[in-house]
Amino acid sequence: MADNGNGEAAEINGEREPSDLKKAGIVAKLETMAVPMDIREFSRNEYNRLFPMGTVQTPIGEVKIGANQFDKLSKKDNGSRQMLIGAMRQTLSDPIVIIKEQEDGREAHVYIKSFKKEGKPGLDTVMTVVVDIDNKKIAISTYKRRKREVGKKIKMAVVIVYVKDEGGDPTNRR
Repeated sequence: MADNGNGEAAEINGEREPSDLKKAGIVAKLETMAVPMDIREFSRNEYNRLFPMGTVQTPIGEVKIGANQFDKLSKKDNGSRQMLIGAMRQTLSDPIVIIKEQEDGREAHVYIKSFKKEGKPGLDTVMTVVVDIDNKKIAISTYKRRKREVGKKIKMAVVIVYVKDEGGDPTNRR
């Protein structure tokens, strides 16, 4: 039985041991479904406009934005994550794929979306990590990753929870 590297069989749409071809198709969607990144002014007011009530609706339910997210975007990577304020909302509300990963006995959902680089070839891929705390989904981190790293994460996922189809409708919601 093939596994995801954590000793568990991977699953897509309830199918155990999905083919590498199916996973490759999901990775390919990152290219074909990339959109322009929503670049916003980095300010507390803009953050509050994007996340009124500190939440955002996702394809698999409401996610609360972690209390420290504004500060993390402000300070992490010498402030370079500030440009991700709009992309964080786009990634959570309209992801291309959501995977479930497990590390050190803890589970997390990783929301993934790709963005066209303005005036340059290539893509930026943004990931937002969401954990379950006291039965609430909480976004705890948002960052950019290289396509190769994202592809590896998808291939190693415990479960592919959601995949957006080409028409914008989901192929799976859990």
